[in-house]
Amino acid sequence: MTSTMSERERAAGGGSRRTLRAGLGAAGRLMGSLTRTTVHARPVDDAVRPPVEGCVRVTVAEGETVADVAARHGASTAGVLALNGLSWRTQVHAGQVLLVKPAERTASGPAADELHRHRVGEGETVSAIADRHGVATAAVLLANGLSRGSVVRAGQQLVIPVVNLRRTGSGAVRLTGDMRANAHLIVDAGRLLGVPDDALVVALAAAMQDSSLHNLGGDHDAVGVFQQRPGDGWGHESMLKDPFRAALAFFGDPMPGVWATGLLDVEGWQFMGVGEAAATVQRSAPAAAYAKWERSAREWLVELDRESGRR
Repeated sequence: MTSTMSERERAAGGGSRRTLRAGLGAAGRLMGSLTRTTVHARPVDDAVRPPVEGCVRVTVAEGETVADVAARHGASTAGVLALNGLSWRTQVHAGQVLLVKPAERTASGPAADELHRHRVGEGETVSAIADRHGVATAAVLLANGLSRGSVVRAGQQLVIPVVNLRRTGSGAVRLTGDMRANAHLIVDAGRLLGVPDDALVVALAAAMQDSSLHNLGGDHDAVGVFQQRPGDGWGHESMLKDPFRAALAFFGDPMPGVWATGLLDVEGWQFMGVGEAAATVQRSAPAAAYAKWERSAREWLVELDRESGRR
């Protein structure tokens, strides 16, 4: 056999390579056009949009975002996105029609899931805004599709979820849904360890401030009802997503992989105020941010113990 190719073989091979290069070039141009395409929300014709019980059709005004539309109707941003098949990154435009399910209103008060808006002032941060409105920073970030690394600018409008500010006749914030379930788990963990009531109050106040008592995924490594970070010695992420075990870690129960300082490990915590004790453990907000939840936390504890048959 000869080691050289015939002229016919070389010609055939060259033709194949030219065909392959042409095909790759066309594919590359197609991918390039796709990557340059900006994703916008595509309006859905009212005639083909399926009816949804309790929903209204809302026309987006000039300059409005999904969060603005949601706030205007007392709905959650996440709910509007889900109803319309949109993502947090989707842009809407003036004239577009969105489905919105307004929060139900009662004769005695505002919408159950009412949202307020806050215009960012010069130099304000998300955490400062959240503290001003008495809600958790994580809740504001979640309502606006932001992460802990996001930067807000003066004049920007943020949605402030105020569902957690609904109060009882005594002035305490009312626990609802997941908040109540997670609060029960925190108290159950403390009772198992035999911690005093003051420690339970500190834990409830800490969880309310840092997650609004919601078992949140987080950003920058922070997860769970206490927004604890595995990298700070609070244990594995899967453990911290379990409110009961996260509470055990908060109190300082020795567990594998946990080396952070829990509440019972803090020298003299019994002589600190609720805010100071929570801030010493959490290290994510000033003492005053936690202290404002003390009154509610004490009433929750009585209520939760009564529900569990402990009182």
